[in-house]
Amino acid sequence: GRVLTNSSADSANPHETGAGEISPVRALDPGLVFPTTSQDHLYFLCYYGYSEKHIRSMSSTAFKCPKVSSEKLISNINYPSISIGKLKKNHLRRVTRHVMNVGSSNATYSASIRAPGGLRVNVIPQKLVFFEGSRMASFNVSFVSKQAPKGYNYGSVTWFDGQHAVRIVFAVNITE
Repeated sequence: GRVLTNSSADSANPHETGAGEISPVRALDPGLVFPTTSQDHLYFLCYYGYSEKHIRSMSSTAFKCPKVSSEKLISNINYPSISIGKLKKNHLRRVTRHVMNVGSSNATYSASIRAPGGLRVNVIPQKLVFFEGSRMASFNVSFVSKQAPKGYNYGSVTWFDGQHAVRIVFAVNITE
């Protein structure tokens, strides 16, 4: 595909592109989607540090933030990308994603990983199998920095069933 660039005409990183450019025709048949709710977006505001009072005012709800709220938890929101704000060398960080199959009722997706050197990325399970009556699946992505350089390291996990390529970009900030 075409390389996306930023305003400086350099190759854009995942923070600058998000999930990338949309293909309207392919968007009509995405294969997998990442279900999120308005509550997930309100949790994001809690994790980011907004007060419950402000969130209730914005959402016109009686919403309650979880007892434990921190920026680290933002990575747990079921979004089709992964951003880890801080990962120390040799520490493990695992995130879970849930997907819904909106393609063929009998589909098997296999994971492939594109990761920078020094960052160990693992996906469990390696295959997502859908059949009649089974539309939901979950998978874990774990990250361990062995020799990755400090700062943001970028890569992706792609699920492919022979027809659909569902790409999840990740950005992992190595802090020490």
